[in-house]
Amino acid sequence: MSKTVELKHPIQANGETVSVLHLERPKVKHLKVIDEAPGDIERGARLISALAGIPPSAVDQLDAEDFMAASQAVADFFGGSLPTGAMLPAT
Repeated sequence: MSKTVELKHPIQANGETVSVLHLERPKVKHLKVIDEAPGDIERGARLISALAGIPPSAVDQLDAEDFMAASQAVADFFGGSLPTGAMLPAT
């Protein structure tokens, strides 16, 4: 099962405009990506990068609103809480 996040503010990744992120279901290999990242935001960004198959520099371009939507989609894989320990703001 994967999740799709439609971006309200498209970004550039790999020379293309990206308006939708397709997040694959996390596996242990994805969680290892965040193991040594400093801080919750960096961990979340690295996990989104790994699950969406886009470079970290593309995640850095995400509008904060789109980053939160992608973070929520990732959190939904884990029953609503992020594996980074971060708390999402109430919506």
